Amino acid sequence: SLITKLNGTIINMKIYGYADFLHSTEYNQSLSQKRADAAKDHLLKRIPPSQMQDLVCKGMGEKFSKDNQSKQGEAFQRRVDIIVEPFIIVQQNEKVPEKKTVLTTPKTTTKTIETLAKGESLSLEGLNFEPGRHYVVKEALPILDDLLKTLQENKALKIEIQGHICCLVGRDDGMDADTHETKLSLNRARAVYDFLVKNGIDKKRLSYEGFGRSRPKIFPENTPEDEQMNRRVEIMIVEK
Repeated sequence: SLITKLNGTIINMKIYGYADFLHSTEYNQSLSQKRADAAKDHLLKRIPPSQMQDLVCKGMGEKFSKDNQSKQGEAFQRRVDIIVEPFIIVQQNEKVPEKKTVLTTPKTTTKTIETLAKGESLSLEGLNFEPGRHYVVKEALPILDDLLKTLQENKALKIEIQGHICCLVGRDDGMDADTHETKLSLNRARAVYDFLVKNGIDKKRLSYEGFGRSRPKIFPENTPEDEQMNRRVEIMIVEK
């Protein structure tokens, strides 16, 4: 299906293999690479070399899997992600744009929010999400606690929670593997909204929106780390 849709387009392709927490770390690293290689070998038999400008094939091991004490593991993490982007030919008199990282405001604190005006946005630095899901990574939980504390201390503060995704080409938003809706960025924003409401923040102070991959924090995405940075939530000041 993928090859048919390419219709001869020259492409860049990234293939990432994953494994869940079952077995050892070393075994899962090898297994995830084998999964990526199997997908690569299958595709390269059918895509002419002239159509492939650049190819990345990497095993990610159990990096994004969480041990849930289940003998069945995490089925979603036993997968391969294939990311396809059209190759853009740059004319001789054009300059190739350098990779740009959009600077973000440092850690979310009361002082930082107090410096922002109505309508300005703030990146929740470190509030990253698992690939294809609306759950934050374990390391990001303190960021949610910081945001909650800030709202508790600033009773007049109203915010819009803005969700963003990475990697997607050809659609406005991504598929949420947990709900099977094409609303991944919206669901990520909603997840933060639900956390705040559950912990006592008035719904009238909050709203949320999903922007898909239309506002990347890092572009182009050259590494899995770049992609992880684009799986994020920002807040916009609505009222102070």
